[in-house]
Amino acid sequence: MTQTRIVLNPKYKPKAEEILEATGIDNLSQLFTLLLVNYGDCLVNCLKHSHQVPIQSPTQPPTILPPSSPQKKKFAPMGSF
Repeated sequence: MTQTRIVLNPKYKPKAEEILEATGIDNLSQLFTLLLVNYGDCLVNCLKHSHQVPIQSPTQPPTILPPSSPQKKKFAPMGSF
């Protein structure tokens, strides 16, 4: 089994420890694995659909919308001479 290290931002460590204590999960590696396996697909689906209906709130960072496709110019017939 190959191992990969994940770096946890220190500001999120208290929340992770709170989850460990509440759930009885032994360590951060197990917590990450459980979150990835159980909620990974949901996260991807939510992020894919979040650009369709942006919800902005003070607790949610702004979302970056994909660039819109350029509008094709309509054909304008030339005047008669």
